[in-house]
Amino acid sequence: MSLTLIKFSDESTQYITPTWDEMNQLAYQIAQKIRADNKQFDRIVTLAKGGWPMTRSLVDFLNVNEVASLGIKFYSGINQRYQKPEIYQDFPVKMKGESVLLFDDVADTGHSFVFAKEHLQKNGVKSITTAALFHKPHSVFKPDYFGFSTNAWIIFPYEAIEAMTFLTKKWQVKGFTLTQIQSRLLKLNTPPAWVKEYANLNK
Repeated sequence: MSLTLIKFSDESTQYITPTWDEMNQLAYQIAQKIRADNKQFDRIVTLAKGGWPMTRSLVDFLNVNEVASLGIKFYSGINQRYQKPEIYQDFPVKMKGESVLLFDDVADTGHSFVFAKEHLQKNGVKSITTAALFHKPHSVFKPDYFGFSTNAWIIFPYEAIEAMTFLTKKWQVKGFTLTQIQSRLLKLNTPPAWVKEYANLNK
């Protein structure tokens, strides 16, 4: 599967804006690889919040009914990193002796996967398989299964407003006008109505 890279001439950053259908296809591809390896799971463990949306697709493709979610914090503020990650949402159920699939939308730094896997081991699970829609080559952790590898900045459809707000501030600092910023956001496949409502320069 190929995804379109979007780039602006004045910056080195590349962007990918996967659609819901494209992410569903990646989830399907991951599921097919897992099924081909005859993997069976008692539960899918998803990392909040990025793993939530496509976990539902994996539940469907893999026929796994049980799900648990883990929420981890690495930062208390901008550039203020905890000495060690903090769990803000722990598992609501016991999973001792279970075979689990640990899933997230992207293995970026990889630290969330490392921490979550160690936490699962402390909870006595029998086996852990890992998967992500996307994998960044610089990540310290490589999932057992992933759909697409890229160094690009991934803008997911469920975080479009957050990304838009950040990019608007970023480009405003660089001196771009509102019209120029809105044009860039449209190039990133942001719906025009969203751009009109949320892309405003900070006074």
